Amino acid sequence: MEEINLKDGINLIKKYNKMSPKERDQIKRQRFYAMVTFARKHNKLYSELYKNLGVNFFMRDVPYVERSFLMEHKDIWQSDEIIASSIPQAINTVRSFSFERDYHRFLLHKSRYVIISSSDGSLQRCSWDKSTTVLSVFLPTDELVRQLNELNPAFLWAFPSTLDNLLMYKKSGSLKIKPVLIIAGGEALNDDLRTALINEFDCTVQSTYSSAEFGIVASECQMGHLHVNDDWIILEQADANGHPVKEGQKPEKILITNLYKTDYPIIRMTLPDNIRFHNKTCPCGNTSPWISITAAKDDYILFKTDEKQISIHSDEFSSVLNGIDGLLRYQIVLYANNNISLRMEVSNESMRGIIFLQAEQTLRRFLKEKGVIASAITMDADTPLRNELNGKLKNVLDHRE
Repeated sequence: MEEINLKDGINLIKKYNKMSPKERDQIKRQRFYAMVTFARKHNKLYSELYKNLGVNFFMRDVPYVERSFLMEHKDIWQSDEIIASSIPQAINTVRSFSFERDYHRFLLHKSRYVIISSSDGSLQRCSWDKSTTVLSVFLPTDELVRQLNELNPAFLWAFPSTLDNLLMYKKSGSLKIKPVLIIAGGEALNDDLRTALINEFDCTVQSTYSSAEFGIVASECQMGHLHVNDDWIILEQADANGHPVKEGQKPEKILITNLYKTDYPIIRMTLPDNIRFHNKTCPCGNTSPWISITAAKDDYILFKTDEKQISIHSDEFSSVLNGIDGLLRYQIVLYANNNISLRMEVSNESMRGIIFLQAEQTLRRFLKEKGVIASAITMDADTPLRNELNGKLKNVLDHRE
């Protein structure tokens, strides 16, 4: 495996897009073989996993690994060698060029990237290109705004929850950046936020399916479809044993392989999300396969009553709490016996108590309509907290045993 700069990465992706299906399949096999060979040589975790793997192997012969297993063994997961790669930027650069007006604006900005991500950063150490700045999602918003104004990026990647927060500063005039492209990833981007971002920033807003662990998997086209970056990402539909499913057979596992990530290799790792694969050709002209993401299993909160189990999607809480005046952001923390602690970020601290009472009554009424009785709903001293590892902000945290 060789170091890949931004220019080389863009050229590789453009070249791949012109290949025949047979040529594409061949180059993916070569890259897969190279990644497995690299991992078994430079990574303690994979060296142990692949100790019985021969020299000549097929993809199905390589043991799959659970995502939780990698996280539990993070101390030996890191490779002793890291190869620089600008493939993440190259992917988004090439995708953005499908929007003609963006190409010219992109050149004027000198292709500066800003990525707002987790402060840990250890799962993203892909040696970003020199034109890229990674800012911590945990920075105070005022400091984040100051640095963004100073950098004035052409491309901005951030969690939707971060973009929602920055939107207020753009509306007030504090945030002065004029990006060509805003890329939302790591969390779901709803239509209301997308529209607000487009109106305020006057730029293209794209959604990606990505995460700190496995990188950029799919990028959105003009039709709103998520096209898999299948030259550098392999998604497999597998059975319970990690073997490829037959045509028409329902997969029990979705496995992912990242072909450029050498710091913390992702090879045939299980995904927590429910992914639907589409066979229809996309009208946008992109011949790479496209997918849609349905809710992950942990997006559903299960409540048990004497008579039945009640499942509530986390987005349903947003639909009832987002309309409360003064409540900017919330986080519900569930404890045993359906005790709830509500973390809030409010527009006016002097109104915190009144805002909480409104939120408490609304939440209690919503749960009762669903058939769930909350033992107690209290105001948490903390404001909503992001995951310390990946920087994501979940609206509902389940701390029940």
